[in-house]
Amino acid sequence: MATFLYVFPHPDDECFGPAPGIARQRREGHEVHLLTLTRGEATSQRERLGYSKAEMAETRYQEMHDVAAALDLTSLTVLEYPDGRLGELNPLVLEDEVSDRIHATEPDVVITYPVHGISGHPDHLVTHALVKRVACALRRDGAPHPRRLAFYTLPPPSEDADRPDHLRHSPSTLIDCEYPVQASDLETGREALYRYETYRPVIEKHQPLESVGDSISFELFGEDHDPPLTSLLAALPDPSDQAELDRQSS
Repeated sequence: MATFLYVFPHPDDECFGPAPGIARQRREGHEVHLLTLTRGEATSQRERLGYSKAEMAETRYQEMHDVAAALDLTSLTVLEYPDGRLGELNPLVLEDEVSDRIHATEPDVVITYPVHGISGHPDHLVTHALVKRVACALRRDGAPHPRRLAFYTLPPPSEDADRPDHLRHSPSTLIDCEYPVQASDLETGREALYRYETYRPVIEKHQPLESVGDSISFELFGEDHDPPLTSLLAALPDPSDQAELDRQSS
């Protein structure tokens, strides 16, 4: 069995797309850990609900535990860095948080956002950069984990796709893994998504899992697979070999 670590900035990032993949991984008996850097207190949904930031943070924290139960996560770690302000923080502090969680969970695969962050939210972009830096530093030092860094992304939309205009996708040439999910995985993902009661109007308006279909797309950092792999565990690189390739290309 393998170990996966998802690193995202906000509550619900794990459900607006990746959740069916998480459901598949747990169904197959893998360990799945989730690290979230904020409690998502700055969302505009709190104004609709009339919540203070502290009230929204606590509500979303409790919702995350409901999600963890729905997805049967191996572990959930929710930090309390300020939502919407990760770019103002010392990145070394955030990198230490990610590095500590990698050392604690020893993941085969770490998953986060791609460079465009899908939605373009500044916290998404910061999270991509800091996770990539940590993975590269660990690889440089010959650490055994992670063996792969994957970026959850969206593929180019079909002509009849009803995708929100603000969402970005990766070009097909950068998608290295098309990860199939079953109908039961999609159903588990929807169940987890709807545990975010505070986001129900957004969920019902945009139906984020409709963009997933029957497979989830990933870029694989430092790898090129054509045709795309169908498993995040296929052809896993050896960290020591990759570190040597990095040194030769520098």
